[in-house]
Amino acid sequence: MDRNDKIKDILEQRILPLNTIESVEDICIHVVDDEGRTICYSKGCEKIEGQSKENILGKTLEELYTFANNPDNPHGSIQMKVLETGNVMKNQHVKYTSQNGRDVDAISSTYPVFNDDKSKVLAAICVFRDIKDYVSMANRINKLEHELLSAQTKTRKNGTIYDFKDIIGNSKVIKNCIKESKRASKSNTPILIYGKTGTGKEVFAQSIHNNSFYSKGPFIGINCSAIPENLLESTLFGTCKGAYTGAEETDGLFQAATNGTLFLDEINSMSKNLQAKLLRVLETNTVRKVGKNIEIPVNARIISATNEDPIDAVKKNVLRPDLYYRLAGITITLPSLTERRKDIKDLVDFFIVNQSRILGKKIDDISENAYKILLAHNWPGNVRELKHVVDHALNIADLNSTIIQNHNLPKYLCENNANNLKTKNYSLDGKDLKSKLKNIEKELIIEAYEKNEENISQTARNLGTTRQNLQHKLKVYGLR
Repeated sequence: MDRNDKIKDILEQRILPLNTIESVEDICIHVVDDEGRTICYSKGCEKIEGQSKENILGKTLEELYTFANNPDNPHGSIQMKVLETGNVMKNQHVKYTSQNGRDVDAISSTYPVFNDDKSKVLAAICVFRDIKDYVSMANRINKLEHELLSAQTKTRKNGTIYDFKDIIGNSKVIKNCIKESKRASKSNTPILIYGKTGTGKEVFAQSIHNNSFYSKGPFIGINCSAIPENLLESTLFGTCKGAYTGAEETDGLFQAATNGTLFLDEINSMSKNLQAKLLRVLETNTVRKVGKNIEIPVNARIISATNEDPIDAVKKNVLRPDLYYRLAGITITLPSLTERRKDIKDLVDFFIVNQSRILGKKIDDISENAYKILLAHNWPGNVRELKHVVDHALNIADLNSTIIQNHNLPKYLCENNANNLKTKNYSLDGKDLKSKLKNIEKELIIEAYEKNEENISQTARNLGTTRQNLQHKLKVYGLR
């Protein structure tokens, strides 16, 4: 029995048969002898490094890997360090490049195996996972916390579901919206929220209510476009008995929202006649029930929303200017999903965690190619459309699937965007080469600039150019 066989025999006596370890797929297990030669290499390692066991066994760590020399990687090869010191090294961050050129960023724990009298280290067992697995796990935990918080808020007696904690995203633009909304929530001033369809206007409205002095009062919301005009007036202001055939004495939503918040969604769809009556309520803090002339005092915080730019709505004579000035004491503009593409992955992860378990699926991630298709889409339906896409993918995916693939996405997404990803504007399209190169340069600058949240120094470093040159390019392309 040669030296390596003796070490393998000792390992199998103390731990597990090596062929059992090599079959493990969920994590990476790499075992080397006291000279740093590989004697065990699991399927998990093959997956993360893109290599086969046959090409690894018997080779030294020095032959197989190049270890990054930077502060994030102070020990170089963790396994060689353990062979040298005999110490256990847990949860170490290591970066290296395999012999086939693949860069790996991992968290590893390495354990020494000693001889019988513990005078010599015979082998080092390294157990590791790609750092993306840990990030994904942390994201899932965060999403589950959000889910728990959302479930708790559903029991609120004030009629709300959402709070600021439920708003998903780390982009600069969404963080600014949350910051502005939190400030606005502490004021009594009416708030107008402008955002395109599906951007989360009611989520913000409820969050503002729950962060305000009115949080103990009710939150009453109504979509002004969903109710016919003749019913909307009585819904808002109430009716008195006999006002019209079959009319009973009822309180309107203004009264129902006393000491709370009344949320008027799609205010731009309200008729000019009703807008005038609403304006009077806001000016006098009183309402008149339909069919009655008695003024009834009301006390409710008003938050309104529109899916059309309010200034444009005023110019087109859709929204009365005097009502606009009353409603827009504070205006909050929500970004479209294309303005916060950085948040798409966080949102997708959140939707997967919430729906996958409900559907009895094992899916916990999305493939890189499917994610690229989502990034390339222009999202006219914004976050609502993204949720629909993820729900669709989860519903049609196989029961044993663990990841959303291209073919799980709605057909229109794949047709509109999959081919564009392969040819991303790199054909001439009738333009001369100089013009086309400028367009490509502009696209690359925009992509890096948005990715770095408009940080010029970081963007310049990523693009390999100077800060001054980047500032000049941003000015030339009208990006600043």
